[in-house]
Amino acid sequence: MNKTQAFFLIAIGFNIFYLVLTFIFFYFLDSSLMNIGDNDYLSYYNAGLNVLEDLPNLYDSPLSPFPFRYFPLSAYFFTPFSLLGLKLGYFVFQIFNFFLNFVIIYLIYKIIQIHKNLNLNTKINYELSNLREIFNKSENESILHQSALLLIMPLQFMNYFLGQVNLLTSVFILASLFYFLKERKGYDYLGGLFLGFGILVKPTLILILPFIIALSYNRETRKFTFKFKQTIIRLSGSIILIVISGFFFLIYPKMLDDFIKVNLTGIHTYSIEGDVEVNPSFSLTRIVLIFFELLDLNFNNFLVLIVISLLILLPIYFLFILSADQPNKIIIGYLIAVTTASIVYFDTWPHHLVVLLSFMIIFMLLYKNFERFTFFKYIHNLLAIFTAMFWVIYFLTYEIFPFNLGGLVLLILLYYNLLIFCKHRI
Repeated sequence: MNKTQAFFLIAIGFNIFYLVLTFIFFYFLDSSLMNIGDNDYLSYYNAGLNVLEDLPNLYDSPLSPFPFRYFPLSAYFFTPFSLLGLKLGYFVFQIFNFFLNFVIIYLIYKIIQIHKNLNLNTKINYELSNLREIFNKSENESILHQSALLLIMPLQFMNYFLGQVNLLTSVFILASLFYFLKERKGYDYLGGLFLGFGILVKPTLILILPFIIALSYNRETRKFTFKFKQTIIRLSGSIILIVISGFFFLIYPKMLDDFIKVNLTGIHTYSIEGDVEVNPSFSLTRIVLIFFELLDLNFNNFLVLIVISLLILLPIYFLFILSADQPNKIIIGYLIAVTTASIVYFDTWPHHLVVLLSFMIIFMLLYKNFERFTFFKYIHNLLAIFTAMFWVIYFLTYEIFPFNLGGLVLLILLYYNLLIFCKHRI
């Protein structure tokens, strides 16, 4: 057994330790950090019951301390766990999350394999004829190493500890990317369908939709190429699921009002020790809103979100469209979209980055020739290791400096590197 293989096994052990520690806090400790009555999982647990018992109040349930933020259809996914009861359902849910990590690693492997098959003259020397070769081929050590980092990073513990769904989100959108890359009949629809499931669980991922539009620029003819049929097929899977959710809103207008209030007004904050309101989100939108509040400026939160989203999204989307049209170009689109969502949405927490880091790993495994690769790798490692530390520092200093800037700086640096990457491919 070489060092990389040993590191991977150690990473699995750490991941199991994260899970066991989570169970200890949830079942046995009445801690102010986390206990059975104060966990994000309660939002999903109650949503799974509400869709059966009190559907109109899905987003305004008095049972959970945290609002349910996602599309109505997604609540049905949690119903099987909810029907098991809180304690047993939580256990099964977390074991399910644990195994999702290995589904994510498998999907990353498959995406790299497809890339290699689509780019036969690639300079990256991976041996990927079967999954076992990740473990026993020296050419694949970087894949095994990055998989170990994915399992061992502290953000995995936060995801378990808070009872979150980021691993499920990762599986859905990685699966959608896998099917888009396969480029076979019917697979574009499957890709859109899996992306739709991801959007149901995390509505901010709707920002991926522009990047699956089959629009590119031909530098030889100096004309744009738009594949209308392929675009419609890709979008249809996602749009069907969103439209079905829309029927819920038509039937129950109150549900729509509550959904908008929860997701598009940015009103939810955290209260610590009485009247002190803080929000440790490190998104650009949230930090701007906190700054406006300190200056006693009253702006519409949704308008601020839209303006910042357009300022961040449009420049890089323009460069993405103009960049060289290759079969794997959509991989970069996914990374750009998830990065943009992390920067612009109201609430970006460390555990949300579990989704982003999966795509950063794919980038690092495929684009080692990127001239800023080393810097990109540093950003990845800092996001994986220190974002949770920035969170702790914020709670120690928020009364003096109420901005969680550490994570935002790293996200902006990532965004800047992606701008450079797309620009160099024009």
